[in-house]
Amino acid sequence: MATIQNHSSELIQCLTLGVATTLEKRPGISDVKLSDYEAADRSTLIGWEQKNCCVMPSDLKNFYQTTNGLLLTWKVSNFNDSESKLAIGRMEINPVAGLRKISSSASTESILNKISLADADYHTDSEDDEGNTPHFDSRSKLFEVDGCGGMGKVCLAYLHASSSSQRSEFWFVDRALQWWFIAADFTTYFRLMLMHLGLPHWQYAFTSIGLPQKSKQWFNLYAPVRLKLNEQNNRDKSSLMPDEIVVSPVKVDFSRVFRGKLAAEKRQQKSNSSNQSSSTTSKKKSLQNLSSRSVPSLRSNRSSKPWT
Repeated sequence: MATIQNHSSELIQCLTLGVATTLEKRPGISDVKLSDYEAADRSTLIGWEQKNCCVMPSDLKNFYQTTNGLLLTWKVSNFNDSESKLAIGRMEINPVAGLRKISSSASTESILNKISLADADYHTDSEDDEGNTPHFDSRSKLFEVDGCGGMGKVCLAYLHASSSSQRSEFWFVDRALQWWFIAADFTTYFRLMLMHLGLPHWQYAFTSIGLPQKSKQWFNLYAPVRLKLNEQNNRDKSSLMPDEIVVSPVKVDFSRVFRGKLAAEKRQQKSNSSNQSSSTTSKKKSLQNLSSRSVPSLRSNRSSKPWT
């Protein structure tokens, strides 16, 4: 049975559409844990807005007024070893305190020269005049919603930080610091997270990279319909891409690959053998010339030389 760590279990079950109870009934799934946090105070939400100079979306604000964050995890029993279990599913929404801003001056700790995220933002004003994608510099405001286990970040993105419209969307940034759109509002993102059951790397279903092969195996087990829908959506997007490059397979005749090299080797061997034969014939001729010369002629030649 799902472990819920507070008294408002029914409210959280309704909020998550009963996904914890559904997971319990799946074969092989165990240790379904749904952490319930206290609701965030209105003063906490106002303080966050004043600190970051932006208005929190109404649906996200309503969520935080119900529960200050969410964490639902589940494991899969190992069929070879009943005692060991694999942590597979994870659905997480950071609390208000964890909704931290991704600063443009933040740097990678493992790099000594402290490269800034603003330096990694290769888009310029001329390349993105409409501002359809987030930026790490001052053009956008980015707040971390889910750390995704270090495989990227789901962010609440205010695309136009200087604008008064305060339009916000939910984007996923991968390990290559490329942005991928997920949802236009928090309600849509929350439903997508529940439909994907928090399976590993489910955010990559919205990227051109696609799901890793290992994640596809888990999807085939626990969310096969969602996997088919994601693959269909990716095919539809790829068919709408302009200037698609079609690479035709190249047929290689392996019998002809090394034919020129073998012919060159044969010619080289033939030339070497001819050179060897010519050298042997020249040696024979020189020996014959020496043998044909008479001994008196040699003596006469020797006597003709002056003596000292």
